[in-house]
Order: sequence, then C-alpha cells, then structure tokens
Amino acid sequence: MAREFAKPFYRSKEWQRVRSYILKRDNYLCTRCGNADNTLEVHHKIYLSPGNIMNPNITLNPDNLCTLCRNCHFEIHAEEKINGIRATKVKADCGKEYMFDENGMLVKNVGPPIK
Repeated sequence: MAREFAKPFYRSKEWQRVRSYILKRDNYLCTRCGNADNTLEVHHKIYLSPGNIMNPNITLNPDNLCTLCRNCHFEIHAEEKINGIRATKVKADCGKEYMFDENGMLVKNVGPPIK
C-alpha cells in the first residue's frame, strides 16, 4: 500500500507509463525469483520519501526500477516497529538491510550483509 505522500505520484500518467514500460522490459517476470503470476509490481530500488518524491531521477528512472512479484517485494520491504515507530526494512543490492521511518529517514542499520 502506498504511503499517503506517494499516492498522487502513483496515480500519475507518468508513473503508469513508466510502470508499463518496466513490466514489458522485464518480460513480465519477477527479476528476483522469475515468477510470472498476476502479482507483479514495480519496485523502486532507492526508497521513495517525501524528500525525493518530486525527483524524476529517482521516481521515474528505469535504472531505479525493477519488476518483482508481491512475495519478493514484501520480503524486501518487510515492515516492523522499532521503538514504536512504523519502519520499513529495505534490503540493498549489497545484501545489507536498512530500516526507514514513514518519512524515508534511516532508522537503523539492522544487520550485516546476508550471505
């Protein structure tokens, strides 16, 4: 579910156009597990925040986007609570995991790279 600050972006024609392009580019397959079911989503590698939601180099850049099935997307963005703050876990390409609050601010580094 999109955060409140991002909802207008996800309803935009620009996002719909880029989203369609990414799904086609990735052959309608999850780039992580190869799944081809109807749960495909387009993932931002650089986490969206109120501070970058207006930056098309992050929001609409094909190099920052990939196709994931819902299960893989949930694994990458596993939500947790840290000290009562709702946080999202993001797994970086290097394997390190980071937690971000609802404003996209880093809460804490949650561990070493996963091997």
